[in-house]
Amino acid sequence: MSETRSWNGWQVSGVALAAVGGAMVTLLILLLFYQLDGLNGVASPLRVSGGQWQIAAGQGGPTATGLEIRQSDPRGWAAAQGSARMVRANLYRRLSWQVDGLAPGRELRLIWTTQAEPRTVRERVLPPAGPNGGALDLSEEPNWQGRIALIGLMTHGSLPQPLVIRRLELQPARLSSTELLRRAVEDWTSFEDWSQRSINYTSGAPRDALFPPVLIVALWVGFSAACYALFAPPRWRAERRWPYAALFLLGWLALDGRWQWDLNQRLDQTRTHFAGKTEVERRLADLDGDFYRFLGEVRQRLPESPVRLLILSSDPGGFWAGRARYHLLPHNGYAGLVQLPRPNQAHPGDYVLMLAPLPGVAYRAEQRILESGKQRLPVEPLYTVAAGMLFRVREGE
Repeated sequence: MSETRSWNGWQVSGVALAAVGGAMVTLLILLLFYQLDGLNGVASPLRVSGGQWQIAAGQGGPTATGLEIRQSDPRGWAAAQGSARMVRANLYRRLSWQVDGLAPGRELRLIWTTQAEPRTVRERVLPPAGPNGGALDLSEEPNWQGRIALIGLMTHGSLPQPLVIRRLELQPARLSSTELLRRAVEDWTSFEDWSQRSINYTSGAPRDALFPPVLIVALWVGFSAACYALFAPPRWRAERRWPYAALFLLGWLALDGRWQWDLNQRLDQTRTHFAGKTEVERRLADLDGDFYRFLGEVRQRLPESPVRLLILSSDPGGFWAGRARYHLLPHNGYAGLVQLPRPNQAHPGDYVLMLAPLPGVAYRAEQRILESGKQRLPVEPLYTVAAGMLFRVREGE
């Protein structure tokens, strides 16, 4: 009996030592992996090219070599933008670009918006670039933070020759061991907020996490089992296999504990934001509460019966355009426009909702027209605030 207790005690101690050894091996392997340039394989570079570009100001289109902007808008701006995939700014800090046709001495600016402030356009003047393009480390840029939603390039002034955007790329910065350890802690302790797919899916880690908990636990269980087997070769008897089951169960409990913590955080957040409030108050307390208030003002200026509503935005397939269309139902909203509709798309009596910022379109109060390059649309303004403008299409003069 005492011999059996001694053996069981040795097994418990062996499991504990194997768990510690497995954790150390897992951490060491991952640090070596990322230090030996494995980062580019996990966090792939962000490249905006070809059809991923949208002209935000000016006139032009895609070519075989890139995006070509042939003419500035009436205010003198030429700008193009593309999706940044919500990459983390503190990870993607190495910027490179190549633009042809920029006049000597002309400033080229990087523009971007973040997930936290999608309606605020940030910008930074880029340094002069050589014939093969330019590069910049954004580590010292104070506004380069959070998750980047949109990114682009912009310049001001007339274009004596077409501006060709050949390349815009963001690459992850090389991280030290200290930064990697800090990111490991952040990936395990970061709160996964509610999203549009939370009801059906939970990722269990931040987007583009370097140390996703499920992978970490899988590696830890595997290395811990290998450590235990190295010092205590497995036997086919059932009582000799319980240490491996214990290691698996510990990993499972670690993931479940983190998931329960995440659920409790969501519950506390939901209770704080919505408990005891009416339907309208809950809408106003939601993440798009200010936008909902703006759309409420817009709705009051629309007829009661459904009308045709053209929604212009810098990201027609994005969240804000979609929410505008949803909140303004049953009006027949079309949210796929980044420029003015063509003459055969808009008719007198239609309504146009322009969501800010939209640098490619301007309202001329003197002529009562919306203008984008050479395109004009006669309109009557109905509502104007910082978030956007509502117009009714009128007969041309």
